[in-house]
Parts: sequence; structure tokens; C-alpha cells
Amino acid sequence: MNKEFSPRFDEYKEFATSLAGTFIQRWDMYARQLDDGSYRCIHKPLSDRHIISHLKGEITLGVYVLDVESQARYVVFDADSYQVMEQLKNVSKSLAIHGIPSYLETSRRGGHMWLFFEVPIPGQDARTFARGVLDAFDMSAIEIFPKQDQLRGGPGSLIRLPFGIHRRTGKRYGFVTEDNVPIASSFENQIHILNSPGTVSEEAFTSFWTNRQVETELNSARETDISSGLLSDRVKLGIPVIDFVNQYVDLSSSGLGLCPFHDDQRRSFSVNIQENYWHCFAGCGGGSVIDFWMKWRGMDFSAAISELSGMLLD
Repeated sequence: MNKEFSPRFDEYKEFATSLAGTFIQRWDMYARQLDDGSYRCIHKPLSDRHIISHLKGEITLGVYVLDVESQARYVVFDADSYQVMEQLKNVSKSLAIHGIPSYLETSRRGGHMWLFFEVPIPGQDARTFARGVLDAFDMSAIEIFPKQDQLRGGPGSLIRLPFGIHRRTGKRYGFVTEDNVPIASSFENQIHILNSPGTVSEEAFTSFWTNRQVETELNSARETDISSGLLSDRVKLGIPVIDFVNQYVDLSSSGLGLCPFHDDQRRSFSVNIQENYWHCFAGCGGGSVIDFWMKWRGMDFSAAISELSGMLLD
């Protein structure tokens, strides 16, 4: 299982440092992948020892995309099938023509496309930029990491730390070119390349960010009649359940996760992204974002509305 990555013993520390400098956003906690591919949040400090164990294949880490100040150093586009991954490869090729570097990582079912920024930026700006990229290539259905504009109590979304072994497949996945050729002949050399990734220029960032901002403002103008309705309706419309709940429950791309309201071992919790509601198939109930917050915080309807509307206005 580890034959494709076999550095000398004294090199592990070097590779762990390189990996951390590029991908680690916070050190106060981390996530560990379980055998079924899901993740468990570990509320203990992340250390170099953990990253070395990740590289050795002893554990597989998930890293949180936003730092403690809700800033992101990168955005990740998640392709959940090989077909969508092929589309991302075409996007990557088009970006390269315009001088925008991107990095394609293979995975169990599809892969990821990573774009890096020179310095960390607010999560909201990172997501606006990412949506602008997807809008430009008419691929709005692709999932974006970070999934939240900012942290609101939970650790936010996570993604598998590259170059580890996927616990479900026992395989280590690397980075490839748009033509599906490894970017380097060994994982060691790939880590060296990702140690100093190319970043999105200010001009490119502004272009995609501005285009998305204009579209967002137009959509907002179309929905002004909605804003005059009941406060509860405004909360339900203004806070997507998938984005909100994902701050507290690790969800798959299809909205499945372990229910936080009982000792769940079977991923009974589900979010219906299209209809904007959640449900526990083990009997814990379901409903809107308001129902989730009432149950999570143990509060009544009025108190939940008060807190959620404050978040909506922030």
C-alpha cells in the first residue's frame, strides 16, 4: 500500500513541514478519516507527528479549510464523479491559458481542483471568487470548499489532506496534469512542487470576484419582495440548511452524515439540498434551519429566530 511513497526516515519531517505550510489552516483541532470514509473531529492540537503518520499511511487526516479568523488560503472544487472531473480538467486547461495556475488531485470517485491565494483572504471573498469561476464555465453545480462564508461556532468544512491513504480504498492519490499525467514521477517530488504552489493573480481574482458580485446583486434585487415577508421565512430563505448544518455535522457531498442528536453509527442524518431541509431517519425529527437550531441549542422558536436573524444580518 505504501510502495509509491518511500522516503528515508529522516525525510518524513521535511515532507510533513512542506505539506503543512501549503495545506494546514489551523492547528487547534483536526479530523481523522474513519474506515468508511467519513471523518471524526478531534478536538486536540494537530502536530507534526500526526502529519508524519498521515504520510506513512498509519492515519488519514482531514484539514479544515477556514482558519480561526474565517480566512482561506485556497479554494477547492470537488468533482464527485469521473465525468465531472473531466470537466474540471478542461476548466484547468482554460485557466492555464490565461495564466491562472490550478492543481488537479485525483480521488476515489473523481477529484479536486485547487486554486491558491498569495495570502489568506476572507472565506466569503474566496467563495465569491470560486462561484465566479464556476459561473464563467457554466458549472455551478460543483461543490466548493470552503462551504461557509465564515465560521459560526463550528469548525466548518474539511477536506482530505493530500498524499494520505484513503481508508476506504487503501490507495494514495496524487496530482495530475490536464492530460491525466502525474505532475511528477514520485509523490515525494509532487510534495516538493506543492510546497510553493502558483497563486491566483490579483487581476484574475478581481475579474472572477467582480463578475460574481454583480450577479449576486442582481439576484438580490429580484428578491426584494421576499424580504418584506415574515422574519421566519426570511431566515429560512436566507440561510441554506446545507451550509449552516455543515458547520456542526460533517456531511458528504450528497448531504449525509452522522446524526448529532443520537449515538449514530449509520449516517442517519440527511440534508435535502434542493428542498432546503434536514431529516434524521432514526427518529430525531427534521425540518428547516430553525428546527435544527432549536434542537441544537435547546431553545424555543422565538429564541432561535432571534439568534438566526442576527446571523443573517451579520
